[in-house]
Amino acid sequence: MLSWMLYSIVVSLLMGLAALALERSAQIRRRPARWLWGVCLVASLAIPFIPSRVSVQIPEAMHAERVTSSEILAPPRTKAIETPRFTLPIIGTDQTPLSDEVSTLLEWAWRIASIALVLVILASGAHLSWRRRRWERGQMAGAAVYISEDCGPAVVGFLRPHIVVPRWLTKASPAEQELVIAHERSHLGAYDIQLLTIAVCLLACMPWNPMLWWQLRRLRLAIETDCDARVLSLGHPVAGYSATLIAVGERQSASYAMTMASYGSKSFLEQRIHNMLRKKTRHAWASALALACLGVGLAVCAAEVAPPKVDFVSKASDQGSADPQLPQANGASDIRALRSQILQMQAENIADKLAQFIRESQNQIGWITQLPGADSRHRFDALRLLRQVPAITELSQLDGEGKELLKVSRLAMDVVDSGTDYSREAKFTETKAKKIYYGPVYMRRESEPYMTMGMAGHRSDAGAVVVELNLKPMWDIVRRTKVGDHGVAYVVDAEGRVISHPDFRVGKSLRDVSSLAQVQEARMTPSTGAVRMARDMNDREVAAVYTRVAGPGWLVFVELPIGEWTKN
Repeated sequence: MLSWMLYSIVVSLLMGLAALALERSAQIRRRPARWLWGVCLVASLAIPFIPSRVSVQIPEAMHAERVTSSEILAPPRTKAIETPRFTLPIIGTDQTPLSDEVSTLLEWAWRIASIALVLVILASGAHLSWRRRRWERGQMAGAAVYISEDCGPAVVGFLRPHIVVPRWLTKASPAEQELVIAHERSHLGAYDIQLLTIAVCLLACMPWNPMLWWQLRRLRLAIETDCDARVLSLGHPVAGYSATLIAVGERQSASYAMTMASYGSKSFLEQRIHNMLRKKTRHAWASALALACLGVGLAVCAAEVAPPKVDFVSKASDQGSADPQLPQANGASDIRALRSQILQMQAENIADKLAQFIRESQNQIGWITQLPGADSRHRFDALRLLRQVPAITELSQLDGEGKELLKVSRLAMDVVDSGTDYSREAKFTETKAKKIYYGPVYMRRESEPYMTMGMAGHRSDAGAVVVELNLKPMWDIVRRTKVGDHGVAYVVDAEGRVISHPDFRVGKSLRDVSSLAQVQEARMTPSTGAVRMARDMNDREVAAVYTRVAGPGWLVFVELPIGEWTKN
């Protein structure tokens, strides 16, 4: 009996390692992995009960001698050949079997443990059902929810699962509520609650097997990781979603054990955020293929291992089972590291959107730089460009000597062949020299930011196209970025002036922050800076990160108050 139990643990370990390799392969290929652990749990329970030998009926060969007609008409005789599975070297053949009393004791201990676990599951379900009758019904982010005092956010129930949220979440921001509800709705749509409930019930078949408990833990993590991927596929920002995970995880319900699909422990949050931040490597497909082959090989090995014929005791204490569980890190330093990654990711997200806005405007302007002259057809082309790119409010076409050939505007009358000389101005000289020119940001009528941008053709005699670009979309991008509870994101131009800030008064004033230590460092250092402690424009201590915007040389800063950054 004892040797069979150890054999079951070894099979579960091999199946768990196989599922771990296949899960990593699936993550590299951006595929769901929760069903791998579900199959692993079922296989770990089923394989030990499969017979160690399979009988195959093979017809006996006919004798070469002459046979009678009766022998020909008789049904062919067959011979049973058994194909055994291989036996693990750790299972000996010369050990003394356990006594019947010890085997009986183990069997009874197994039965009692299974019954106890079933009773715990039933009691937890009954307690949850009793508590649910006391919860309030409500609405959150367009979904019907239960509101409790200390349970959730989570999905509860098996046949009719529902979303339950704690009361403190009703006071959170609408963006956080939307992300939480999107997470729980994803659990409902994927039937995660049913999968996890079935897995817990299956565990009652072998509650003494530690590898099955580890597999259940990995199944929980895989369910949450797959749910995160589904939520992000709906278009929700990674940075905001990660920040919400941390914020909700810090206030995790005390009744977490009662729920099936919830946010998980802090160690789970760390692994999930690392999975979301992981990027594909150059040879990701090769790694995925190798891990898939390794997982299949380990699964085949687990299926081919034969159960022992005799018990052994002497080597039981020496038999170690390696715990393949991934290292988990807890503590304040890990939370701060995750917050630092989120801040950096938010800064890069803003910089990418700004660079994309500038790049798309350049692509639209590029084709018109090759137009010679300024006849009526070119005027219509310029007007069409203004319709296609709402951010462009004015366009001037200059010849190779800097004289204006055409000017179309949303705010003034169109002019053809004005002959105005711009040959000595930076918007022409810099454009001709560098093929592209980014002017300083200025405020028009003290209401919205603008920038002069010029592009020149590739021919030596080509002129230049100069546009006035409305940068209000930049304000919208910064305003929609939520940095923690009291953090802020803003953009600084090459001269050290704030050109975009959630506080419109700061952005409109083009406040000079070049004296700030983090701004000075960013202007002098070409690479993106890591998190550093600094003072913000209001002389408060903050954790600050920055990154550059490709093209105009702007800097994006994301700052979080030091008290919020160090909070556990």
